[in-house]
Amino acid sequence: MAVLLAVSGCSDRVYLDRPLGHFPDEPSGAVCAPFADERETFAGNVGPLMHEQGRVPVTITGVSLVGARGMRLVDAVLTPENGTASGAAYPPESEVNTGPAWDQRIPAEGAVIEPGETWWLVVGLRAENRHAGVEHIEVDYRDAAGARYRFRAGKSYYLLPDCDEDWQGWGGGL
Repeated sequence: MAVLLAVSGCSDRVYLDRPLGHFPDEPSGAVCAPFADERETFAGNVGPLMHEQGRVPVTITGVSLVGARGMRLVDAVLTPENGTASGAAYPPESEVNTGPAWDQRIPAEGAVIEPGETWWLVVGLRAENRHAGVEHIEVDYRDAAGARYRFRAGKSYYLLPDCDEDWQGWGGGL
């Protein structure tokens, strides 16, 4: 029995469903921010991470970009409520683009989410050029027993010279 437990604890399996949400293959929405005034950073409000399914706390072990082209992650934080507007400069430059929860933000990596809690994930993204995008944001986390999970957000994010053009067609090539 002890051997079985030791082997189970070393599993490389990553669960793609629950407790923080589902794992969509395709983006379900997109945010485009104009590359104006040489602004290179912007916020992506990924939305709520709701711990509704589990009975034990989970700890975020990493946040990463999937399908990034000309974009890199500069920060990832959790806020207890909606933290900032997607597309706003990052970090937010004024209270206009933040909710009251922004001052209560904590680093996402290492954060513990208790059962029944909801936290909003906000990422800071930096464009490396004038046409940048990312297909998904992924959150890796573990429960107290060591089981590993991955949450994939459904939104894509773009920083482009003109968001009125066919930016969704450009993003489809990510």
